[in-house]
Amino acid sequence: MFSRHLAFVSLRCGVSMRIIILHGFNATPSDHFYPSLASDMRALGYDVVVPTLSLVTGEAFSLPTIIDELKKQVGFIKKDDILVGHSLSSFIILQYLEAVEMTETPRAVVLVAPPWSVSRPELRPLFIVDLDADVLMWKAREFVVIHSKDDTLVPVVHGKHLARALKARWIETENDGHFMDTKYPALSEQIDKIINTPFLYAPGSSLEDDYKVGE
Repeated sequence: MFSRHLAFVSLRCGVSMRIIILHGFNATPSDHFYPSLASDMRALGYDVVVPTLSLVTGEAFSLPTIIDELKKQVGFIKKDDILVGHSLSSFIILQYLEAVEMTETPRAVVLVAPPWSVSRPELRPLFIVDLDADVLMWKAREFVVIHSKDDTLVPVVHGKHLARALKARWIETENDGHFMDTKYPALSEQIDKIINTPFLYAPGSSLEDDYKVGE
């Protein structure tokens, strides 16, 4: 008799977890909510990496250069990593997952106020022209998209579109704009929730059981 076994992955059991926070366009690791989120996560005992990226107006954007910067500052992605991207860096994360050699699948990718597309020509090279969501959705064990209903820089419809494409967990807030203030407790709470929720998987659970005995 064949039986399926459910496997639980607990992420707090002696595991060194990294929280990787990518800043947005025209920002640095010292701006917006990045320092407070990093501080909250370090206070919980997690390793935090906040890379500095070449995402500044006036510079010639080079995706290969940005990918190389991430490789040097982040290195190989590990199975217990949680990647957090804000605004434009959400797509940088997706590009990074596409570009680097991966031997392990990160625990989660959290995309905060992500754009689906941009109108500025100089930013278009940073986007995946043909987003293969069917492949990307397997690049992390979980995708989470967080977007505020009152975001005027990147309307909430962008986040909804990306969440549908990646089959991500959708979280819509009310009054957080483009998440450019210094602290958002909801972000820390969501990441802590991911950390404390055992990852459940059941190999083959989505497949039909060809050997099921009828009633």
